[in-house]
Amino acid sequence: MHKWALTSFAALGAVAEAVQLVALMWTTLHLTGSASMVGVVNAFAFLPGVVAGVALRLAFDRGSAIKNLGRTNWVCVGFSLILAVAVSAELRAEYLVGLFCASQAVLSIAKLANKSALARALRLIVGRQDLPAVQGRISSTTIIGGVVGSGLSGLLLALVGAAWCFAVASALYAASVLLIRALRRYQPTVQEATGPESGPKSPPSSAVDSELAEAGSSPAKRDGRRLLMLVLLVSIPSSGALQYITALLPSYANALVPGSAPYYSVLDIAAMLGGILAGVLIGISPRVRRTVQRYALVVSGMLCLLLVPNWSPVAAAGIIAVVSLTITSHVVGMQIATNQLAPDGQIGRYMAVRNAGVGLAKAVFSLGAGILAQLSGVYAAWMVLALFLIAVSIAFSCSPTWRRFASA
Repeated sequence: MHKWALTSFAALGAVAEAVQLVALMWTTLHLTGSASMVGVVNAFAFLPGVVAGVALRLAFDRGSAIKNLGRTNWVCVGFSLILAVAVSAELRAEYLVGLFCASQAVLSIAKLANKSALARALRLIVGRQDLPAVQGRISSTTIIGGVVGSGLSGLLLALVGAAWCFAVASALYAASVLLIRALRRYQPTVQEATGPESGPKSPPSSAVDSELAEAGSSPAKRDGRRLLMLVLLVSIPSSGALQYITALLPSYANALVPGSAPYYSVLDIAAMLGGILAGVLIGISPRVRRTVQRYALVVSGMLCLLLVPNWSPVAAAGIIAVVSLTITSHVVGMQIATNQLAPDGQIGRYMAVRNAGVGLAKAVFSLGAGILAQLSGVYAAWMVLALFLIAVSIAFSCSPTWRRFASA
């Protein structure tokens, strides 16, 4: 019951996030005509989360994960409503873009806390052994929600406008809060040992840190931490590349089918369909997961080279789906590895640090995609991404520690 409730919660939030994101990206491009500004607005969805993930990392292991999921989504409800009102009021373009950036900044922190709470709840409920299968299922279901959200947003943009997209997103976030509230009746079975309502109190964070520091003096502990840090580092290229594609899609869609919001929605859906298959792929077996860890980055780079020629709209959507499949497979694999390697009682902070690192990468990649598309065109931007992924794949393959992990 808990697993499916959390899966449904994540899926509803994904629908809301996709509805809002497509509307934000397309409205920004429509208001400014600037691919660079699209990248800037997208970057604000990650930079504040980077700061919060590092500065507040200890806070992400406190309190009830179930309650934290509800609280963070209420923040999303409020800011989605603000966006709906602002767009309906037809504020000047510069004010709207500024509000887009501000809302993205606040939501980035809320979503960072949301993801850390979800990771804690998953680890508590399913444990390490079943985590890969459940995480793969949640990833696929979440991306299905994104597909639905992107399609819905494309229809709303074409028929009634962006304000309705933000209003619908707010309603969906509220529905997900009600869903997670229903899970509270099962609270005694999913309450964390470190939660405020559980029996004995956990030691203060300073005492815990002291114990970890002593334990960290052993070679095994040091090797485990080095491996976890390497996993966090390897997470950066694929997560950044996925966001690079997200930031590039509006300009790429506009280059292939000028002025068509529905075609941009189609490309976004194609990318998410690839992601759905990625979640299924990762959950098949450990052997598949090891293969993904070793080869996904270099294969993704080679596939990005296929996007450099000028394809027909249908063919371009197909290639985008396959590229998304390989990159998302790597992203999901690194999420699972981080959750499995994190010590008990520190899942939230490790996920927060991971999300902060990949959040910084997403912001940089998003800005880079916008600037490259503006200055050199979308096809040159695809070439840069392809060469980058191939280069980092070769660099990581030179690390003996990473080779051992990828084949373990």
